[in-house]
Amino acid sequence: MKPENFNIYVPSYGRAKVTKTFRLLEYCTYVVRKSQEEEYRDAGIKDIWAIDDNEIDNLCKVSNYINNNSPEPIICTIDDDVDYFLYRLDYNNEITDRETVMAEIERIAQLVLDLGIGFCYEEASIAPWNYTSEFAFKGTTGAIRWYNKAVYKSRFDESLYHNCDLDVLLQELLVNRITLNPKYFCVKAGTDVNAGGNSSKTRQEQIDCVLNMKRKWGKYFDYNFDNNKPRIKVER
Repeated sequence: MKPENFNIYVPSYGRAKVTKTFRLLEYCTYVVRKSQEEEYRDAGIKDIWAIDDNEIDNLCKVSNYINNNSPEPIICTIDDDVDYFLYRLDYNNEITDRETVMAEIERIAQLVLDLGIGFCYEEASIAPWNYTSEFAFKGTTGAIRWYNKAVYKSRFDESLYHNCDLDVLLQELLVNRITLNPKYFCVKAGTDVNAGGNSSKTRQEQIDCVLNMKRKWGKYFDYNFDNNKPRIKVER
């Protein structure tokens, strides 16, 4: 049963026929453009929040809209292209039952509430050799994000579109001094070359976005163009 003070939202665009995140969860609400609502209902998705297309026509807009308008004080957003959830310790172990997945998602939501943390996120890299501890205070953002709206003080910035989630992370570190990065619970998901993804971005757009991030955050942000890996250079 879904808790009254928590919900999972799955923003989705153009993936009605291929999305499978909802099949891995006991409950979630898909956030879609009104023009595509019937496509998602025809795909068997029951809980849908359909919003005027122009209100959520990019990742930043839909992320901010969910945070501003969802009724629950604690929410989680998950990408729509999840293949499976996994435990990442010394090796990756796929989680095969929805009850365990939901228990972990809700457990982390409870930690966010108990600790008074505004922003929490699963790590982008799921390689076992990157596992160093169960939790960290910073990391790189992956497919799941938790928000404690009473504490969360940030907004997604369209001018930093390709790094907007990392910008939110740095905003939260600046204002709230901490974020929560569970490193043991991860997601195997697709990339933005999937249908409905952000595959239209050019290399120059990526470079421009990184340069904008460096101008905004200075020494606290770095990016390795050789392997396309960002680095959050904030120490405690």
